[in-house]
Amino acid sequence: MRKIGLLIVGIIIINSIILIDICKSQWIQQNTGTTMDLFSIKFINNNTGWTCGGGGILKTTNSGSNWNLLNLPVDKNLRRIFPIDSNNIYCVGDFETIIKSTNGGSNWQIIRNGVFASNSYLCCYFINQNTGWISGGGERKILKTTNGCATFDSIVTYTSGFIQDIYFRDTLNGLYCDDNGAVRKTTNGGLNWFSINIQSGTYSYNYRNFSIINNQTGWLVTDSRKLFKTTDFGYNWDSISNIPNGSYGIHCVFFSSQNTGWAGGEGYGSMFKSIDGGFNWQEEYIPNPSGGTHSIVFINDSIGWKAGNLGRIYHTETSGQITQISNDNGKIIGNIELYQNYPNPFNTITTIQFNISETGFYNLEVFDILGRKLEEVFTKKLNFGSYKVSFNAEKLNSGTYFYRLSSNKFYKVKALILIK
Repeated sequence: MRKIGLLIVGIIIINSIILIDICKSQWIQQNTGTTMDLFSIKFINNNTGWTCGGGGILKTTNSGSNWNLLNLPVDKNLRRIFPIDSNNIYCVGDFETIIKSTNGGSNWQIIRNGVFASNSYLCCYFINQNTGWISGGGERKILKTTNGCATFDSIVTYTSGFIQDIYFRDTLNGLYCDDNGAVRKTTNGGLNWFSINIQSGTYSYNYRNFSIINNQTGWLVTDSRKLFKTTDFGYNWDSISNIPNGSYGIHCVFFSSQNTGWAGGEGYGSMFKSIDGGFNWQEEYIPNPSGGTHSIVFINDSIGWKAGNLGRIYHTETSGQITQISNDNGKIIGNIELYQNYPNPFNTITTIQFNISETGFYNLEVFDILGRKLEEVFTKKLNFGSYKVSFNAEKLNSGTYFYRLSSNKFYKVKALILIK
């Protein structure tokens, strides 16, 4: 009777797992209700965020399940959105556009609204609701405000390119990069800037985007997919990698911690992830891709969003887990052959082997006995063949778990036993 009871429980558990959406991918497309290109996305917490683009600003208060188009006093391409908190938001864009909201985006005040073909603002950074810097192309100047954009100090930079990104860690120390090979640093709030020597040879990179954590460590990506890293807030930069798939440019990079980061750019929404501080990258699966990726934001190593062309916003709560996979090129029998992990029972590390008969995107996940997903081992495009995956269960407690291999057509489920 005990064996029968356990068998029934096992069937119920496996059925509950099967009912979970087997087509769920690492990145889920959200409904924005617009097809305008989106150039910047920012979140202040898990629920509240804004994105701006070709003529509008969208806001969400429920992690992006719903995006609402806000009423604006301008109709131009908006390049960068910068929320200070839930109320105070700045946004800059083409033809000397600067707008500001003090009530979360319900109403907007025009700070500047230039004529067609005038200077465009591409980036901004604020350290509080009063103090910030704005720059871009045309004038090659940086605007600084200390009173919430009531007035500006105009700082000449002598840069020969358009400033693409600007970052300040406090009122004195900041960085900017441009599209003509310049990276510069200030230690007096932007009054003076000095050039940073980056070992780039004779090539003038189009520097696109900073990602800075802990006020010391940062990354800088170029349009030609080159990635640089600093550990002393920009005094020195090391070239650490080239993001793969070199036929498309990279527009943005975002690191949520020392090891975990993402990069995106042109090429049907392509996204790449690193789990070793940017030294190695692996492409991520994006469902229904189209256009490019212009902006990425994460609030921790798991929860994040990306925005791009045609109103596309994608959201992840799982971050995904990059796993080294070895292809044995064995004989395929059936659509999916999922074998029992070995050793089983195991202590911390076990091997999962499987065969697939057709090329496509596959997902390997681990669940507890209640059917709750605990680990996403990988989501990856695989060619037909035989594969082995090493699964590390150091985060899990001793017990019985289930692993499921699925595609958009098939799935297989098996149990594993962890004993520590």
